[in-house]
Amino acid sequence: MGAPRKLVAWLLGGAAAASIGFFSAGILVSERQPAPQTLKTLAPFSLPTSSGDVFSSDQLAGRNILINFWATWCEPCRKEIPLLAATQALHRESLAIVGIAVDELEPVIRFEDEVGINYVSLVSKNEALTLMARYGNSGQLPFTLVFDRAGRLRYTKTGELRSQDIASWLSELP
Repeated sequence: MGAPRKLVAWLLGGAAAASIGFFSAGILVSERQPAPQTLKTLAPFSLPTSSGDVFSSDQLAGRNILINFWATWCEPCRKEIPLLAATQALHRESLAIVGIAVDELEPVIRFEDEVGINYVSLVSKNEALTLMARYGNSGQLPFTLVFDRAGRLRYTKTGELRSQDIASWLSELP
């Protein structure tokens, strides 16, 4: 065997040995990462309100709940807030609405004054994004979650709410 053939055979043998070693070590194995666990119940949380207090999800126990993640810079979010305020006014006894602004405090306060939010308004960035991720959302707004009185997640929606969405959800909740 000539020198060039010996070199090629040696290189191929070395590459094969390295591949077997890497495979055995798990370096070349493409393991699937487990899918993130998407919550199906209300996760406990405590977040600051727009007025500076702290609100805890414990305060929602035993109620039907609609949680809406939004931001002042999100046009569909801004458009659906009057619908949420009207829903809160009509269903105050049977539904707790919580808005979680993924935003800065000052723009949220200005917007609240402008539109008159009549439901719990929380402001958070990192914690809100973390909470959204626990429900399978990577940061798209608006994002709405609906829980029944037992704290079970019943409905989710990414995108602007319509009155038909809320009417359908409320008709199905106990």
